[in-house]
Amino acid sequence: MKKLNFLFIALALVLTACSGDDDSSPTTTSGDLLGTWIGQDVDYTGSSSTTVQGQSFDATFVGEAYDVDYTLTFTENPNEVISDGSYSIELTTTSLGQTQVDNVENLEFLSNGTWSRTGNELTVVNDGETSVATILELTETSLKLGIVQSDVIAQEGVSVTSNINVITTYTRM
Repeated sequence: MKKLNFLFIALALVLTACSGDDDSSPTTTSGDLLGTWIGQDVDYTGSSSTTVQGQSFDATFVGEAYDVDYTLTFTENPNEVISDGSYSIELTTTSLGQTQVDNVENLEFLSNGTWSRTGNELTVVNDGETSVATILELTETSLKLGIVQSDVIAQEGVSVTSNINVITTYTRM
């Protein structure tokens, strides 16, 4: 069972930088995205179902950031985003009535790349990979981004279906 929990934790962390949509309604999005934003917080919630040899195991998880030390810088002409630094997550996973806490260190939220914005949708493209976040809040001093990711990954007889919600919070430098 520990191997399955480890597989789930690794999968959950890898998927956080993937694309997704969030149905949350933004409160204020009138600010300017350009400039440098200092990461303040990262929160994860989600669930997964792992199927091995016909048996399914469900899990839920909550992740809270610590050692948050990263920035996002948005420029225009060209529209580039530069991600610098990292953060760590304390990930609490509950499956089959058991709770496990793991610390995963030195993670990045977004990769460097080009960005575009359509309404409250922020798209970042890096090396052909696209990440989509919803701007939940954008003022002159604060930025909050959300990503909802749903995936199914099957490999070597193991199938993992996951639903992950990530919210990151920044203040302007």
